[in-house]
Amino acid sequence: MLSEPKIIERKAQPYVAIRKIVKIPFGTAASKTLADLKSWMRKRGIEAVDAPFFHYNIIDMPSALEIDFGAPTAAEEEGDGTVVSGVLPAGRYASLTHTGPYKDLIEANGALLRWIHAEGLKLDMCKSPAGDVFGCRLEIYPSDPKVEKDRSKWVTELAFKLAD
Repeated sequence: MLSEPKIIERKAQPYVAIRKIVKIPFGTAASKTLADLKSWMRKRGIEAVDAPFFHYNIIDMPSALEIDFGAPTAAEEEGDGTVVSGVLPAGRYASLTHTGPYKDLIEANGALLRWIHAEGLKLDMCKSPAGDVFGCRLEIYPSDPKVEKDRSKWVTELAFKLAD
């Protein structure tokens, strides 16, 4: 199930993440990478201040996606050879909420992209030889599949930064 798309304002948000280049499907890699990130954060006493997310940096379909598997933090943190740190940019985002299994997220992303196009909006993105490079394209995961076993109740928020 999809909510109606809308435009939202997001504040800048510090984060830590593990950056990976993956191919679809990447569910197993995502689960392991987020577990590794949580372990790294725990060892350093860093708390996530909100739900984990996937920050899509570069999409070159169908061959590869560069994704930051991340967690928002209260302040900017120092990364290392494994973990990167950054700040998700403030600004206007096109957004919708998907409720249901993760296998339906490709269609949810497509629905949001179609709405952006139909509304005459422009994404904060550019084309490069590596693929489509995004200013900020997020999938936010407030539902924890280890807690909520019913896949039909899993919530995912999509937020794509719009061009200024």
